[in-house]
Amino acid sequence: MRMKVKDVETLDPVTVGPGANLESLAPPVTERGVVYVVSQTDELFGVITGSKLISALTSGYAKGVTAQDVMISADSFPSVDPDTDLHTAASFFESSCVPELPVVNNGVLVASLPQRSVLMAFSSTVASSKGNRYHEQRALAIVRSLHEGLIVIDKDFVIREFNPAAERLMKAKAADRIGQKAVVVSRDESPIFEVMKTGKARYNVITPLTDGRVFSVNYVPMIEDGEVQGIIETFHDITEQEELRAQLVNSRDELDRAFALTLPNSRVEHKLKHTPEYRDRYDPETGLITITEVIEDGSYKHVVNALKVLADLNSKGITSLLGINKDVLVQSIIFHDLGKSQPQLEIGQTVDPKKVFEYSPAHAARSADIAAHFYHKDQDVIWLIRYHHHKEDELPLDFPRHLMPMLRLFQLVDGLSAALTRRNASIKLDVEGTRVTVHERNGHPDFNRSRVVDLFTGETAVLNVD
Repeated sequence: MRMKVKDVETLDPVTVGPGANLESLAPPVTERGVVYVVSQTDELFGVITGSKLISALTSGYAKGVTAQDVMISADSFPSVDPDTDLHTAASFFESSCVPELPVVNNGVLVASLPQRSVLMAFSSTVASSKGNRYHEQRALAIVRSLHEGLIVIDKDFVIREFNPAAERLMKAKAADRIGQKAVVVSRDESPIFEVMKTGKARYNVITPLTDGRVFSVNYVPMIEDGEVQGIIETFHDITEQEELRAQLVNSRDELDRAFALTLPNSRVEHKLKHTPEYRDRYDPETGLITITEVIEDGSYKHVVNALKVLADLNSKGITSLLGINKDVLVQSIIFHDLGKSQPQLEIGQTVDPKKVFEYSPAHAARSADIAAHFYHKDQDVIWLIRYHHHKEDELPLDFPRHLMPMLRLFQLVDGLSAALTRRNASIKLDVEGTRVTVHERNGHPDFNRSRVVDLFTGETAVLNVD
């Protein structure tokens, strides 16, 4: 009887929402090779591979571009269901260079099938098909056709199988390697000796090679009668993903260092990094939110995201407008949440945001007092911080009218940063004169829209509501 997908090992898929930002995808893509873009009910929308992510991040994509903007549509990506014949699954791997395939049941992502499971299954068939030459030849053909490197080593560390992908990746000929002792080519000690001794498999071992490349390697023992008879070693090259991850880490470090230069002292940084924010799922029928993630350094990330939004607008010429002072806005952003006090919430908790979170103008007033009395900030900064959560008809009569364009811009930047930080929203911005066009995709229906804001008149027009 032929094996099916459900008969071999599958993995829990790594998933993200359509609004996930590209930089956050680097670690999971590096680890697994693919990330699946799904709805809140796990409906598969698309797939992001390592090569797709690298292409996106190195092609000058605009700020605010998200997973849904660069994913490969689910309709264009091969998938299997639990009852798919393993030979069919193997043919998908043969025609593509992905390390795993989505396992989908009625449109819902239920698991992922790693290429190594197919390799292991057919390698075992090769090893056990003593009397069935057809099955052995068929399994061997599949093993040799797949893109992931495979080496089979017996208990004496002699190589017994060396597929074409291994030839390509190891830059060696199978004819020269089969029958020879295995040679360790990693910089560090190979886990192969441990696996041979213990009989316990090791998966996704990040292995730097002596030639500078980096492989992800799996070591699976072949056990007969309770004894290890050999090891199936599968591997693929993740050098580009590792370089990408290093670049992103360096970029984040550089951003942190640059941001630290704008902070007045370590107390401000400490406060921001120890004030949490929460990601949540909003229920429009009840008005309640369910906490989905606790962001321990959420205020810090909120401020950083606000500075990113302002930097994007600055590059589009917004701070060249009369009445817009970049330095005042930067200082307002840094200090605007210093007086914030957050409730202690847990993942899975459902709450009424109007009841559990402090009245926003209250913490804005507290932040303004801190900026004024402890850091002696410019009076314009104090005005903006104190009233950035007020509606225009709620402003006091003595609010300086010359600050209205900056207040509107500050409120816009603050709201977009909150969406990026707390809801993984995606935004795209365009500037034309005094008008800012915002295209926002947000899990909260009240903000999932495109709109135009005139910073001088205060007029806002909604372009569409999704």
